[in-house]
Amino acid sequence: MPDRKLLILSPIPEEAIRLLVGQRVGPGELEGVSIVGYTGTSKGELIAAVADADVIVGDYTGSVVLDEEALRAARRCILVQQPSAGFDSIDTAAAAGLGIPVANVGGANTSAVAEHTLMLILACLKKLTLVHEKTRHGEWLQDGIAGYGVFNLWGRTLGIIGMGRIGREVARRARPFGARLVYCSRHRLDPELERSLDVAWRPLDDLIARSDVITVHTPLTPQTANLINAERIAGMKPDAIIINVSRGAIVDEAALARALIEGRLGGAGLDVFAREPLDAASPLLGAPNVILTPHIAGATAEAQAQIVEVTIDNVVRALRGQEPANVVNGVTARRPR
Repeated sequence: MPDRKLLILSPIPEEAIRLLVGQRVGPGELEGVSIVGYTGTSKGELIAAVADADVIVGDYTGSVVLDEEALRAARRCILVQQPSAGFDSIDTAAAAGLGIPVANVGGANTSAVAEHTLMLILACLKKLTLVHEKTRHGEWLQDGIAGYGVFNLWGRTLGIIGMGRIGREVARRARPFGARLVYCSRHRLDPELERSLDVAWRPLDDLIARSDVITVHTPLTPQTANLINAERIAGMKPDAIIINVSRGAIVDEAALARALIEGRLGGAGLDVFAREPLDAASPLLGAPNVILTPHIAGATAEAQAQIVEVTIDNVVRALRGQEPANVVNGVTARRPR
């Protein structure tokens, strides 16, 4: 290979990347390839780092943002590989305009996130954290738990917002629990797939009004930012539960916290937040009937191993001059600039 630079924006040790890449290439294929971990903190340092990078592995924490300015500086870049399903820290439209492919690891953590979703749904319906704490502190709620509003998933309506890989896996897992499934999505599923999943399409506001549990599985875009706002929260059933394992900014957190505090919602299960780590001043921390997890839905051992495998395989493909997989911005080969 000619001299190449692989820039790692995620907090992953350089030697770990070198070992993983080395396991997938033949003798001598890494000759002339430098693997550099990014340690800068300023915009100027980022621009300097990407200027001579041929392949960039994005930051899975979302802290290092590849905006249009940074992407314009990456004149040699043939691939930006994001080691996560979400890619909202990368200006994919700007990358497309510059002819830079952006890829993610779509599908690598699908099962893990779908399972986490079902866990949050059931934990909220059964008031799991409440009864755990009551039991730990010596209060036996065996006879009094009904007064706290504990429900089955069976017979209730589960509304799924976003019917991509994860949304569909949630539907498959929820069906055996006996839930009625409705969904809305940017693109409606074909009739055969709707039948196989036993889901019914509904407009967003209709879904919100009729659902007992609402779970969010759409990417963060300008169109979905603040999608679940104060008005839509007000249109939900008073005992409805909101689950968000997608991106925090899709839900108006202040409006959600107010609704929980005022008793206008049954509960919420959140794995993602508009600002991460969750700010100590967030009103969600003082809200009742909310379960908060630290963006770990896709963090199972199996999912992490798959994410690493997909990321490294795509990096190797790029270094070999092959077409990348899982491209999210429509650019399958680097265009000259």
